[in-house]
Amino acid sequence: MSSSRHLLPPLNALRAFEAAARHDSFKLAAEELCVTQAAISRQIQTLEAFYGQKLFLRGNRKVELTDAGHSLYLAASSALQHIATASRDLLRHNRHEDLNLITTTAFAQLWLMPRLKRLRAQYPELQLFLVSADGNPDYHERFDAAVTLGLEEHPQYVAEHLFSEEIFPVCTPGFLEQNPRIATLEGLLTVPLLNLNASHWKARLWAPVDWAVWMSRFGLRASMGKMTMNFSHFSMLLDAVHEEVGVGLAWRHLVQHQLDAGQLVRPVAETWLAPDRMHYFVCRRDLVDSTGIRIFRDWLMDQTAPLRARPD
Repeated sequence: MSSSRHLLPPLNALRAFEAAARHDSFKLAAEELCVTQAAISRQIQTLEAFYGQKLFLRGNRKVELTDAGHSLYLAASSALQHIATASRDLLRHNRHEDLNLITTTAFAQLWLMPRLKRLRAQYPELQLFLVSADGNPDYHERFDAAVTLGLEEHPQYVAEHLFSEEIFPVCTPGFLEQNPRIATLEGLLTVPLLNLNASHWKARLWAPVDWAVWMSRFGLRASMGKMTMNFSHFSMLLDAVHEEVGVGLAWRHLVQHQLDAGQLVRPVAETWLAPDRMHYFVCRRDLVDSTGIRIFRDWLMDQTAPLRARPD
């Protein structure tokens, strides 16, 4: 089979032509390729000499493709796009997969960190850049992926439900042993109740949950209690629980690891299942099939599966 390579035009000239045709401008093509406008013009002249016909109609302020130029542009644009796609895949094969992820500070510290070593061991090629915040990211920030409290839909992003919240009191085993009466709801009112202050709440899609809200679901008023201490961040509240200052109101996904380890216990059986308070994994639609997103999404769905199961 004879080679058709002699039919190919000068490739540098073809690249300059494709940029100029796409922009309808030699000037913009020059800016894109970081060369002078004169250099673009010379490359176009080279290409026109190769084909023996005009590819552009040149005006005072703009250029316009001829019929021959339009035919060449369609072919060149498609070919260069195919090359760019293949090049992207080859480059990804030989480099680590980066993932920029935004989560709340509490989720990063209390849910992700205890699992981070296992994630790294299972997927060493995944390079995770973790950004923590007090609330959900703004879509104007053009983030790659996030774990969000609630969902604001956006056409450029897709979302998958991870779990809904479950909220209940926790304390240390030692604190329960010293205060056995807190095994009832009424008994909880006799000890300090550690509260996440509603004035610091950053989940703009939901109303804040504190002891007053939680107790009201069981017909009690937190104001009947001995004392309530307020904290601006859940991690601070949890530190106070571990120091046995009192009983804290906690979220299952943030404390299950410590419950399993025996560091914390649930003094009462009562719990609030809140199916409407959903957490989501959100990512850019154009990145949904990228290796980094796929790896982390699948791992995250697997790790949060117990949270989607209704507790006994």
